[in-house]
Amino acid sequence: MCGIFGITDNKEAARLSYIGLFTLQHRGQESAGLAVDDGRGINCRAGMGLVGDVFAGGTLEDLPGRAAIGHVRYSTAGGSSIGNAQPLCFNTALGPVAVAHNGNLTNTAELKKNLQSRGAIFRSTSDSETIIHLMAFSGKRDPLAALEKSLPKLAGAYSFLFMTPGRVIAARDPLGIRPLVIGRLGRSWLFASETCAIEVVGARVVREVEPGELVWVERGRLRSKRFAPRRRPARCVFEQVYFARPDSFVMGKSVQGARYEMGRLLAAELRAAGVKADLVSGVPDSGNSAALGCAKGLRLPYRPVFMRNHYTGRSFIQPDQKIREFTARLKLAPIRDVIAGRTVLIIDDSLVRGTTSRKIVRSLKKAGARKVIMALASPPVLSPCYYGIDIASRKELAARRMSREALRRHIGADGLHYLSVPGLMLACSGKELPEHLQEGMRPGLNGLEKDFCTACFGGKYPVKPSKGE
Repeated sequence: MCGIFGITDNKEAARLSYIGLFTLQHRGQESAGLAVDDGRGINCRAGMGLVGDVFAGGTLEDLPGRAAIGHVRYSTAGGSSIGNAQPLCFNTALGPVAVAHNGNLTNTAELKKNLQSRGAIFRSTSDSETIIHLMAFSGKRDPLAALEKSLPKLAGAYSFLFMTPGRVIAARDPLGIRPLVIGRLGRSWLFASETCAIEVVGARVVREVEPGELVWVERGRLRSKRFAPRRRPARCVFEQVYFARPDSFVMGKSVQGARYEMGRLLAAELRAAGVKADLVSGVPDSGNSAALGCAKGLRLPYRPVFMRNHYTGRSFIQPDQKIREFTARLKLAPIRDVIAGRTVLIIDDSLVRGTTSRKIVRSLKKAGARKVIMALASPPVLSPCYYGIDIASRKELAARRMSREALRRHIGADGLHYLSVPGLMLACSGKELPEHLQEGMRPGLNGLEKDFCTACFGGKYPVKPSKGE
């Protein structure tokens, strides 16, 4: 779920890209990098750690130029190492090329085997490098033509930013699984994984890069062409559930608004199930908006029950399970006087491995809660993701390994409830929902499920995983 950012024709290209990447830091915390076109060549800088650490001490002053692309990394394919930090920069027969990639390719193994048989030498373990070798073996002399020929050979999820001398190029997979938006600031064109990164630098959002679209900026003009036929999109629904910032917009609706509606629809389902509580609270931060919506729907008070340490980062995107658990333990401290003697309905965005939920329930009960009911603003996660979320093993998925009752006992909760798939689809659809929702509401899908990738909730993959996955 990495973050990418690009800008053209701006004397502050490196500085604005730094701000854009800083805004996208929630999407990846392992490494950060920039590639800048200074008119003579492409200069690349990347390092392990946060944006502010990698580009500390005047580093940006050493990156003059009017165009830049940048990346913050959350590793899925390839390990967490400096060799995989992006943008990846190459000197090729097509000239210098830099690439920043958000997503995960599902046919990397077969492509890599074929390319190596033809003489390609891979310098990283990242799947992102595959596209550069495809371009090099395309037989085309122009990078844009090489991309147009090479992109249809990729399977899986991707949003790409490329830089060649005088050009910034963007591409999005044919199903639009991974996000990518276009912005405008004076004469400059911008590209980013989320709208918040466009707006924070003072630019306006123009539109999304369409699924299957190749977009490039050359001599100040935005041009585009399709490299794949139009298909119904399958956007990753986890963007709205967890990954995207609340102030970003997806399908014309703010992420915060979608999460609030998830909570209201969850409340309708909890009322139908007869759930009773004294107060509603959210697991900071991605559970807060859903908790507010749920409290509204249940006509219960909303009370924060945790003090969050904002310096620990996001536990889910840490590369190691032990680090995830340690981060989760540091992150949340219960507020005892709010909790003691009460039945707490705690709302989280999702339950994947179950370790964090178990610690949350335990800490609330240790702080004096009479009962703890856990409710999730998404359905049970039952299947691995092969498109860029680090859920690569079925044995990691608590809801797949255990029945709901067994999982409830495992995390120590007095109740365990999930938002239904129809409820999630409706909340994320961008449709306006009525102020008062009927109890037991089970909205019809009306084809909404086809607009999103929901493979993690049911195993129906829009792009077939490679063999052995």
